[in-house]
Amino acid sequence: MAGANTPLQTEPQQTAWLEVFLLWFAGISAAMQFAKFSVSYNELLDYYQAGPTLTGASISVVGTIGLIFGVTAGLVAGKIGYRKVLIGALLLGASLSLIQSFIPAFEIVMATRVLEGFSQLGVVIAAPTMIAKLSAPQHRSITMGLWGTFFGVAFAITGLVGKPLIAHFDLSGLYLAHSLLIGSMAIALFVLLERNESRYGSAPQASSDSYLTKLGKVYRTPRTLLPGLVFVFYTCTLVSLLTYIPNFIERDSLRTTMQVILPLLSTAGTFIAGALSQYALKPQRVAQIAYIGLACGALALTQDIATPLIFCLIVGQMVLFAGLIPGASLAMIPRLARNSEEQANGYGIIAQLGNLGATVGPPSFATFITLFGLYGLAGFVMFICLMGSLFAYLALRLES
Repeated sequence: MAGANTPLQTEPQQTAWLEVFLLWFAGISAAMQFAKFSVSYNELLDYYQAGPTLTGASISVVGTIGLIFGVTAGLVAGKIGYRKVLIGALLLGASLSLIQSFIPAFEIVMATRVLEGFSQLGVVIAAPTMIAKLSAPQHRSITMGLWGTFFGVAFAITGLVGKPLIAHFDLSGLYLAHSLLIGSMAIALFVLLERNESRYGSAPQASSDSYLTKLGKVYRTPRTLLPGLVFVFYTCTLVSLLTYIPNFIERDSLRTTMQVILPLLSTAGTFIAGALSQYALKPQRVAQIAYIGLACGALALTQDIATPLIFCLIVGQMVLFAGLIPGASLAMIPRLARNSEEQANGYGIIAQLGNLGATVGPPSFATFITLFGLYGLAGFVMFICLMGSLFAYLALRLES
């Protein structure tokens, strides 16, 4: 019930674009904590000889922190202050990348990866909350759509420069470059962001409730929960589409091309969702349209497709529509939340459920593909779209 919502303090009349872009760059530098180990996977495998399972775990362990502590971080950030949390998280990330640049023992590397999970989580809780607060109402969905592209942009940039850095400076060069980048973001934000924490979020309301009571309240509040439930089906699907769909492309040249194009289409979809949510439709409607478009593409995959090119066009359409979902989900949070504390809790749930989807999605899709091939993939996508659309509809009802 949007009309009953308490205003988020005084709405800014102008968007602080410089700060918004710096916060976006901070998110990109934090997402590179995933991307730098993804792009250097083969080199890590050769150097440490730890085996595919442990080396793969060094990539995913960062996300498990968000899976476990996502909502907790949202509760804590408002008390400490979003600016302090953000800068502290970036400095922690810079320190850990610096340690990794010395190529220590694998056990130390894994310890730094766990701690990087806290760094990454601090950024993805604080930065979008601050972006929403620094955005004028007429730009808020645009800026949240921009924020939603940070993960894809990080992987695109790391994929572009990561291998050349490794070729010229080995693994040390890649990790040192990341340390310098994320550290420079911390310094820039420390200098440029106002120290007045009230600019970035309302003060937490005094409460005698226990931590577990507060945690339960976050999950029982539809305004904070539903955007995360819309988002979880996206993360469950997109990672799996990008991983498994290329295997169904028969022509090698097309397969290689699509591996580059598909992440870019996803990123484009996320930004388009921000524009649509700002100027044309409620973000809940954008999410519904996205899931419907994704389901239609999945249904088309079950038909007899004449050529690999048509198959690729359908897959591109699916990924573009899937890319709309995170932009819409993120735009829902400042629209539905009554204060900055609820916003941070909403981003915490998105971090938690997003990591859950990315964890359970690939093995689930792998099972259905093993059992039923392309029909299994398409059928599971259609089921996911049904569930995502349902939660988007429930989120829409909150404003009716």
